Amino acid sequence: MKDQQKDIEDIQSSKHTRMRSLGSTEHLFWLLDQNRPTHFAMVAEVDRSFPPQAWHAAFRSVQRRHPLLSTFIGVDAQGNTGFHGATDATVPLRVIEREPDTWRREVAREIATPFDWSVAPLWRATLLQGAHASTLILVVHHSVLDGMGSAYLIQDLLLALSGEALAPLGLVESLETLLESQMNSAAVLPAAAPALSPRSFRPGAEDVPQIDALAFPAEFTRRLIARARAEQTTVHGAIAAAVHEAGRRLSREWRSRPLRTVTPVDVRHLASEVGTSSGVYITQTITVDDHPPGAPLWIAARKIKRDLVPAQTPTQAAAELKALDAAMSVKPSVQHAASFLSTVLAFDVLLSNLGNQPVASAYGDITLEALWGPFVTSGFADDQVIGVCTTGGVLRLTHTSYAAIPGLLSEIRTIIEAAVNA
Repeated sequence: MKDQQKDIEDIQSSKHTRMRSLGSTEHLFWLLDQNRPTHFAMVAEVDRSFPPQAWHAAFRSVQRRHPLLSTFIGVDAQGNTGFHGATDATVPLRVIEREPDTWRREVAREIATPFDWSVAPLWRATLLQGAHASTLILVVHHSVLDGMGSAYLIQDLLLALSGEALAPLGLVESLETLLESQMNSAAVLPAAAPALSPRSFRPGAEDVPQIDALAFPAEFTRRLIARARAEQTTVHGAIAAAVHEAGRRLSREWRSRPLRTVTPVDVRHLASEVGTSSGVYITQTITVDDHPPGAPLWIAARKIKRDLVPAQTPTQAAAELKALDAAMSVKPSVQHAASFLSTVLAFDVLLSNLGNQPVASAYGDITLEALWGPFVTSGFADDQVIGVCTTGGVLRLTHTSYAAIPGLLSEIRTIIEAAVNA
């Protein structure tokens, strides 16, 4: 852990104001990030080019709108963590005069570059500037924002660039504070079934991750949505089943055991105060796929949908948060948090799906042509992270891994196309 005395001195400084405590989910991400970096990135392709000063003005506008976007994390003498505001926090921006479609290399570099959580703000950006288009890479510490929140942040940035004034939002409490009454009355969940063996973490010093991406055309995306509905499942279930089948085809090790996938579940709707505010408003749930290689995709997809239904209910969300709150109340160490990740979650796949049209595509005369991500890693030596987002009617998949299964996205495409066309 960093020198706590520095943080205590910062907290006591008159130019820094303690805003609120970290919630249990935010605190867990803070701990895990110290084990291995777990910050994430989103990529927005825009059909116009703006000078850096225009982006800086947009950054300042969204910082005024979202209080947590001008904070760092401080630790007091008792080990309590909190967000502390720094009114002079400036968002770091790298500007690269290069064709915007070369963003994958820059995303890999950003994922490999950790945050200093004691310095505000806890987000940064890289801009690939072309003559008539630009690509923004938004990188965020996972304690201050979740994937859906980053999509809303991109939406606000584009609104600001289009000339719209952004009204400030009030500071919103953590999810655990907002749902405290539901958590108090929630039943205790049974202990999660651990993996067959703990997952190992990658070495502390490593190169950059491998980044891959693909997009399904709008016409095929419509057919996939319609077919999933007809099969009484979801696009998410179909993608998860395709990831598992593709991995089994390409990896002998994946064929040897059931596959565990963790899915972040957006629960902003459970607290009306949240809306599009910054913060971490998700739970995470594990599904296990023990189908043999070659099993029909739609059968596996229907099971995944059924397994995810309980996690989307207020009752289970409150129970999961209650269990996490109890675990964080004892102030676990970084090592204890890492052990929890490697034994209880212990996933093969992280499938983060922002859903269909999470934000608009048009902002005055600016068009958001593509939204990619989230890109993130857990710290496991061989995790496979799939990001999913559908904007402009186009389904986009991303793949992030330090030990990527070669050709995974391409095989996923083959499997999904065959299932839809059958």
